Amino acid sequence: MNRIASLHFVDGSRLSFDFPEQTASAAAKHLRLADLMDSKHLVIEAEGRVFLFPVSSIKYMTFSVPDLERDTLGALPKHAITGARLRD
Repeated sequence: MNRIASLHFVDGSRLSFDFPEQTASAAAKHLRLADLMDSKHLVIEAEGRVFLFPVSSIKYMTFSVPDLERDTLGALPKHAITGARLRD
């Protein structure tokens, strides 16, 4: 599992999850990302438990996905900046 989701909460705490690829289809990835962006909750199943996070309690999320394709980025809002690099 080389994909990582890190949730940074408004109270300063952080929680990270490793996860496998959810779908191989570029179209399905696009739909899943668009659905996540519209949702009021993030739902993660891990180790026999279901975690339900209200998006309002999350300051920001990062997803490390090694093979993120340009097709999938099409689900981002039109004003999204892509191809950026994080600086210190």
